[in-house]
Amino acid sequence: MHYPLIALLTLLAALSASAEPLDHYQILNYLDNYGNLELRNKPFTALPDNMELKGNLSIAKTGITKLPRGLKIEGSLDAANSQLAQVPRGTFIRGYANLLGSQIQRWPAGINLGGYLNLTDTPLVGLPPRLRVKGDLSVMRTPLTELPDGLVVEGNLFIGGSQISALPDNLTVNGNIYLGGNRISHWPANLTLGGAVAR
Repeated sequence: MHYPLIALLTLLAALSASAEPLDHYQILNYLDNYGNLELRNKPFTALPDNMELKGNLSIAKTGITKLPRGLKIEGSLDAANSQLAQVPRGTFIRGYANLLGSQIQRWPAGINLGGYLNLTDTPLVGLPPRLRVKGDLSVMRTPLTELPDGLVVEGNLFIGGSQISALPDNLTVNGNIYLGGNRISHWPANLTLGGAVAR
């Protein structure tokens, strides 16, 4: 009668036993010739501090909850559908950051990001003041209620399915604003828009 429960507990114990931090020596097993570190679906729970990568970092579908201090990625970050919840100040990502379906609640100030920022389907509730995104910004289907004043998006802005109903007084979007059905009650007093507004 208790066999299913015993089987489940055994499986959970095996999974937790196999979860471990990744050290500097193990990294070599997952690096390719281009400097990409591919950890998708791997059982690791943490990365070493002061890690520098010449290529991309993929921690998609992992249990890694925070990025290490001093992280420098010359490529892009893919943390889609991971447990990632913390990105420390000072993190350097030359390319984009795909955090779709991760556990990020706040994107901190002091992140050097060179491409788009995808926060779709996250529990996001806060962005830093005067955030500048060097590509598209998506906060679709998040509980986010407001965008920061002075936000600059060099690509397109996607807010459909979020809780945003008012836009900040100072907003720059070089591309289009995609409302995705959201009704906006307050428009910026100082809006710089390079494209169009799509409802």
